[in-house]
Amino acid sequence: MKNDPKICVLSEYAYPLLSGTANEIGGAELQMTMLAKELLKRSYDVSFVSFGKADYFSQIDGLKIYNPFDVKNSGFTYLKPWNLLSLFKTLKSIDADIYIQRGVTPLTGFTALFCRLNNKKFIYSVASDSDVDSQLNIKNVSDLKKIIYKIGIDLSSELVCQSNLQKELLRKRGKKSRLIKNSYHAPLVTNSNKNKAKSLWVGRISEEKRPDLYLELAERVPEYEFIMIGAYSQKNCEYYDSIKKKASKIENLNFLGFVPHHMINEYYSQSSLLVNTSPIEGFPNTFLESWGNSIPVVSFVDPDRVISQKKLGYCSKDFEEMIKNVKKLLENHDLRNEMGKNGRMS
Repeated sequence: MKNDPKICVLSEYAYPLLSGTANEIGGAELQMTMLAKELLKRSYDVSFVSFGKADYFSQIDGLKIYNPFDVKNSGFTYLKPWNLLSLFKTLKSIDADIYIQRGVTPLTGFTALFCRLNNKKFIYSVASDSDVDSQLNIKNVSDLKKIIYKIGIDLSSELVCQSNLQKELLRKRGKKSRLIKNSYHAPLVTNSNKNKAKSLWVGRISEEKRPDLYLELAERVPEYEFIMIGAYSQKNCEYYDSIKKKASKIENLNFLGFVPHHMINEYYSQSSLLVNTSPIEGFPNTFLESWGNSIPVVSFVDPDRVISQKKLGYCSKDFEEMIKNVKKLLENHDLRNEMGKNGRMS
């Protein structure tokens, strides 16, 4: 493919996922690694930039991976002159035609600036509704990371969003965007005989995901089994420990902690429904994984009202309604199987 563009994908914390050493998986990292691997499969010249303690350059399954420096979970690491120099040198040496990045970080602004100065294309992909809402609200100059991120939005060659809501939020800010939905490799076979009703929660154990509500849900519905899968967030390990400790005291709740992504389908296939307790999302990978495994979703969020319109589960207006919706599905084998089949066919 001689005339095809060279492509560089950037994702801060994706290296452990690429190397198979991950103990925390984020949706943005998952989508970026899937994109890079798919482009590589189609014979594009693909490079991947991540940040961590790995070697500066490595190759995994033919994918060229660069690690300019360790971000150490702090966006201000980018402001150190030697780190910025390393980043720009790396992007210059890759010499891609198109740079693609996803998620709120100063990396957005610096990559967009590099592309503008070097006549390259920069595509920013929205990861969550807040990316194009609260994260763009600059209250004062102390919001330095937000300011750098916003510069990246303003300098982007193309903005890609996951839902019509995100598209509308960008439109209100005078920005045009392209709607490209998340990718997902559905399993060829699913276990549709889910006679033993059980609930599943999958996500990062962090306060914004509200895993505490799932613990309360399990306590409020003691007659059914609840499974909880989640990695700790490096930004708040203490919160993970507190959730794990509380979960250990709930008899009908099985707290599994982190499960490698290549093993996650096993738990979806054994479950009857997925519960999402986060009050704000983009378009969660967990939704796609649930529907791909023929199980419905009960959630506080409903991107583009797809859950409600296609009968793929229930969108709950508050916690009390969530309890009722979960009980309704756990009690009704035929209803949850019908909604699960709707998800698989959508």
